[in-house]
Amino acid sequence: MTETREQKAQRLVDEGRVDIIEETEYAIQASVNADQRRYLTILYPNGRFWCECEWSRYHPNATDLCAHALAVKLAAERSNP
Repeated sequence: MTETREQKAQRLVDEGRVDIIEETEYAIQASVNADQRRYLTILYPNGRFWCECEWSRYHPNATDLCAHALAVKLAAERSNP
């Protein structure tokens, strides 16, 4: 069975695979160690994001976050309750 993006994001956070590099009022930059490789991911306060992953490349205007960006969001929320 395939994981949903939400399930994968939660697993990445639970397994400690999200390293927040920098968190400012303008963006959260993180490195996400996914199953196949490491992705640089940037999450912006307006809900937009940038990620090196293939899903993001093929869905550049998506309003849904890729699993990596969602993992960054979850990790940031966990560290700043």
